[in-house]
Amino acid sequence: FKPIKEIVLFGELLAVTAIVMCILFIMVDMGQPLRVWHILPAIGAMNFPSSLLAWDVVALNGYLIINTAIVFYVLYRLSIGKEYKMSVIGPLIILSIPWAVSIHTVTAFLYNGLSSRPFWNASILAPRFLASAFCSGPAIMIVLFQIIRKLSDVEIENKAIFKIAELIAYAIGLNLFLLGAEVFKEFYSGSIHSEPVKYLYFGLHGHNNLVPWIWFATAMNITAFFMFLFPRTRENFVTLNMACVFVITGVYIEKGMGLIIPGFVPDTLGEIYEYIPTMQEILVTIGIWASGAMLYTFLLKFAVPVYTGKLRFGLRAKGIVARDIMTRHLITVSPETEVDEIGKLLISRRISAVPVVDADNKVIGVVSESDIIFQEIRHEPEVAERLGKLVLPEAQKGKKFGDTASEIMTSPAITALEDTSMKELIRSIADRKIKRVIIVDGEGHPVGIVSRVDILRTLDNIKLDSLKEGKA
Repeated sequence: FKPIKEIVLFGELLAVTAIVMCILFIMVDMGQPLRVWHILPAIGAMNFPSSLLAWDVVALNGYLIINTAIVFYVLYRLSIGKEYKMSVIGPLIILSIPWAVSIHTVTAFLYNGLSSRPFWNASILAPRFLASAFCSGPAIMIVLFQIIRKLSDVEIENKAIFKIAELIAYAIGLNLFLLGAEVFKEFYSGSIHSEPVKYLYFGLHGHNNLVPWIWFATAMNITAFFMFLFPRTRENFVTLNMACVFVITGVYIEKGMGLIIPGFVPDTLGEIYEYIPTMQEILVTIGIWASGAMLYTFLLKFAVPVYTGKLRFGLRAKGIVARDIMTRHLITVSPETEVDEIGKLLISRRISAVPVVDADNKVIGVVSESDIIFQEIRHEPEVAERLGKLVLPEAQKGKKFGDTASEIMTSPAITALEDTSMKELIRSIADRKIKRVIIVDGEGHPVGIVSRVDILRTLDNIKLDSLKEGKA
């Protein structure tokens, strides 16, 4: 689970966004904003703890406060060049786990408590909510992580994405099992209270608007389950993304129109009214989803540069060390990694070099784009002619042609400890005429990288801070 731990911050940002959207949907359901005052503590009359809606307010707002505190504490510590302390956020993380469960549980209880709607009077509803949340939520995260990785410098390993996909396989299997148990209970009992589920799956007295939707959702969920179940499709990004779309769509239909609308069919007088959303309802829904997308994008705009080390505040040239300015979460390769694979990695990640580490995760060299370019020139003499008879640098002349990282890497790599001053880093880069220094911990394990761009960015930030202080 270590690869997932590295990207948990972006999951927390998604949790904050999702809760804000939930609160917006509740405000819409209340009819008008003025009614919100009635469920606020002190100002209104929450009727706590007798009112389940009051419990919902506590669960949602409490979870929002917890996750917001975690996110902004982590970002604050990283923005000033310091590691966050688990002793501070550890208790909040532990508290957030049962609180997250409570959100779906309270939501299920809101439906369970309506005795006049037998379709919702199922004790299995809360576990179903939890299982489906563990399907669609991580599926959205997988899609978002790929977008973040492609459009930013954040390094998200494939094995992190594949581990999340594996967890979805278990969750969607449980979700289908619970759904099957509920469907069996409704149909096998044959009671009068099975009318809503009959309307949902087969139609009732000629009313069948939801039938194609629910069967479509069921087919998508089952298909997604098998696509997540087998590693061959789970670890192929084409089929993985298809499965994510399937499960997001399937769960949205199943837990949306497949759960809410049948609860009102037939009504208390036995009449059947088929619901069709109005244009106003559709536009409001789109607006809330757009607000969530905008909020998550805004949070990422700030979080990504802080997370990667490109944005730092309050730095002073005198006390700056490598850990304050380095780009964290760098990607590494093994000595056996093929040159072609490294080239594709540099292009896809938009980086200029990767450290080479041994089995003990210690830096033994570095492969840069220059190493790969000159290897290609040496291997293909006609390339040099097309480039104007390019002359190889002295450092490249002694190298032999190779197919793996160990054969073409520059070794030993230039490294520095985390507490190396920026002044020493500048001197090392200038004296050795290199573009970057790999930052290692006391045991030689890579923890970051400082490039010339990182130093220039830091100097620019210091200059801006000085100008602000001068104006003040």
